[in-house]
Amino acid sequence: MLGSPGRGSVDAIARHVSVTYGREANVRRVGCRREAAGTEHAVLRRLLGASPSGHEVRYATHSLVCGLLARGPLVLAIGDAQWCDEGTLRFIDQLMRATYRQPLTVLLHLPPGLPGPAAATFHELATRDYCTVIDAAGLRPADTARPAADDLAELALREPRLLEVARAAAALGSTDPDLVGALAGLPSKTTGRLLEEAGTRGLLPGSLPAHGTPSLLDSLPEAERERLRAQAAEILNDAARPAEQVADLLLEQNTLDRSWMRAVLREAAAATRHDRPAAAVSYLTRLHAADADDAAVRMDLATALVDIDPLAARKHLAHLAGTPPGTGDPLLRAHAADLLRLTSLMVHDSPDTPAALDALLREPDPGRQDGPPTGRARRAPAAAPTVSDAAAIPDTPAVPEVSPVSSIPVALTPPAPSTVPVLTDHPTERMVLAVRALRTALTASGPEARETAVADARQVLWSGRPHTAWARVAAARVLALADDTATALDQLQRTVADSAEREETWAECHAASARALVLLESGRAAEAAEAASAASRLSEAEGASGRSRLASITLAHALVARGDLDRAQEVLLRLDGRRLDDCVWEHHHRLTALALVERGRGRPEQALRLFERCGAGLAAAGVGNPVFSLWWVHSTELLMRLGRPGAAAQRADFGSQSAERWPTARSTGLSLLARGVSADPAGCVELLTESARILAQSSDRQSHALAELRLGKALLHRSDRGAPARLRAALATAVRYGLVSVAEQARYALRSAEGRHTLAALSHAERPVAELAAAGKSNRAIADALCLTVRTVEYHLTNVYRKLGIPGRAGLAKWFPAHGPQPAEARVLGGTR
Repeated sequence: MLGSPGRGSVDAIARHVSVTYGREANVRRVGCRREAAGTEHAVLRRLLGASPSGHEVRYATHSLVCGLLARGPLVLAIGDAQWCDEGTLRFIDQLMRATYRQPLTVLLHLPPGLPGPAAATFHELATRDYCTVIDAAGLRPADTARPAADDLAELALREPRLLEVARAAAALGSTDPDLVGALAGLPSKTTGRLLEEAGTRGLLPGSLPAHGTPSLLDSLPEAERERLRAQAAEILNDAARPAEQVADLLLEQNTLDRSWMRAVLREAAAATRHDRPAAAVSYLTRLHAADADDAAVRMDLATALVDIDPLAARKHLAHLAGTPPGTGDPLLRAHAADLLRLTSLMVHDSPDTPAALDALLREPDPGRQDGPPTGRARRAPAAAPTVSDAAAIPDTPAVPEVSPVSSIPVALTPPAPSTVPVLTDHPTERMVLAVRALRTALTASGPEARETAVADARQVLWSGRPHTAWARVAAARVLALADDTATALDQLQRTVADSAEREETWAECHAASARALVLLESGRAAEAAEAASAASRLSEAEGASGRSRLASITLAHALVARGDLDRAQEVLLRLDGRRLDDCVWEHHHRLTALALVERGRGRPEQALRLFERCGAGLAAAGVGNPVFSLWWVHSTELLMRLGRPGAAAQRADFGSQSAERWPTARSTGLSLLARGVSADPAGCVELLTESARILAQSSDRQSHALAELRLGKALLHRSDRGAPARLRAALATAVRYGLVSVAEQARYALRSAEGRHTLAALSHAERPVAELAAAGKSNRAIADALCLTVRTVEYHLTNVYRKLGIPGRAGLAKWFPAHGPQPAEARVLGGTR
């Protein structure tokens, strides 16, 4: 906008946007500063309140803009834009292209003349199709009303040419006199004068795009309206306007009776497939409706739908994959079969156990030519066997008998290895790599499995955009299991931002849920609770098809860690566990969450049954990764609490052997923690010390805090002076990451340690006097019992009161013989000896 910046011109733009979309626009204003012209993204941070630095600011602001647009139209107004930094201008360019067809308007106020520091960038912006240069002085006042239907009828009688020009501009979405004149059948000069008059009289919003005046076309008969739009589309097509602009007009056509119309829709779908798949879906849906027998269009539509609506994609893919042999394109049918297996996995129509993943890799592609595959082939790691009756495990908390430790296999016997071809020229190559990486990580069949899985996962993430967001999320999950949490979280955050920008509903929900789980596994309970809540709201608001329930389960876990057992149980009760039996991640994490709630409520027997069911279910599914679920760590503690040290030692040995097959700092530290918890008092300190040291190098802050807590309690039991330092370390970590339950235990133990230190200050003569006084003995009775004089007893008690900081005899009760009752949570989690 050229001219002097003013609030009135911004209000006029906001009014136009509000009328266009039928909702009041959210306006954000900022003025540029000359001294900040060279600071990258300076204006962007002030405009949207983005705090990250470097490349992260783009992802953060993209997510923020998408969130604002979800609530309504948005106007971003930048005054004195000649001093806007180049980074902000380039971000605006990317944003406008990424949010095509969304209610976003960016207003740049410029004085007449060429802008200074970012002149080249301004020139690029001015040449974009989405950019319009207008004069601030020519805007209508913001409160100018639109013409009513009666006014249009009167205008059609008195000034029909003016109304025709306005309708032509509305149909074209342009105020270009040449284009409007061609549609209205008038010379350009006459059209220009009528367009100016239409803007002045409120028929059109000045020189802004006229798509905000639907009433001009709504008053026409349907046949006339369709004819006008078809003619407008043809004019735009002949003028070589972008295919998307022409295709938008064709979407509202009842018939596509011209060959160029279908060609334009195909071109628009191809142009938007990668950057704006939601727009591609709309174009392809229109093409499919026009010709349901076109297999190529159906395949393109299914591919575009995979990350938006996998259930809808699956229906199209099932139709294509079910085509009888000998009919249609065999390569297209093979591609459809590949994607059908993936979408079935995504919407939980097929299980995600290691055996199911291995079957997906081994299953031959229908229609694919026999013979050696082209491209490279790699030897796939072996998969673990599965138990056929895994689904027979009941889903109710009441289990009659605890599964014996011996029933859980210590080693998984791998089957004969198989060669899985990975075709470099096949469109689902990265999906195959992601499936293989996930299968290898879940089975954890040997020390080399970790390197193999990580290598495949990194190739998925760093060799270009995966075929689907599912592949990127699966690869990030593998890295999280391998203790590379920083990379996993970065990739998941990028996937969430990219999916939101591309309007891929299912992918955004899926990636957000996985990110919340990784945050939880790293012990960041406060962040995990917030991320899981946001993912749950997103899933419910969007109604994503085949959506994961992992966000709700993760939220329950985070609430348990934060000490909110009531809310956690409420979240879990809303889930239908019977629908999760074939979902390895959801089913077993739900069982663990239920067990943690039972443990927190002081019911260790019920909690142990649920943990044992979780372990048995994982063994039946072939999952041997020790950090997939920490059921064995929790059950080791509970077995010690219930007075079963032999079973606890066996469970700790099971964890140690599992950790050897998946060697990471986290798995090794956890195995030492379980062994330390189950060890006798003489040997536990060394194990817990090593566990705390190794877990400090891992990404799991909660386990590290627990190791410090257990070590502090063990040292406290031995009256070691190092106990307070360990307990303070556990408390600091727990407070920092929102681990309320661990923090409460650490505070109580720390108070106990400080109390013991205070009691240690009492002399050998003072302590028995204080103990008898706390038991209610009189000074005379104490003197007789200890063979002292009453005066000596009084002297000792005076010193005891001073050292303990209490006013008199009544204050002794909390010091002898114990330091007060333990909280319920501490009795359940900490009292192992």
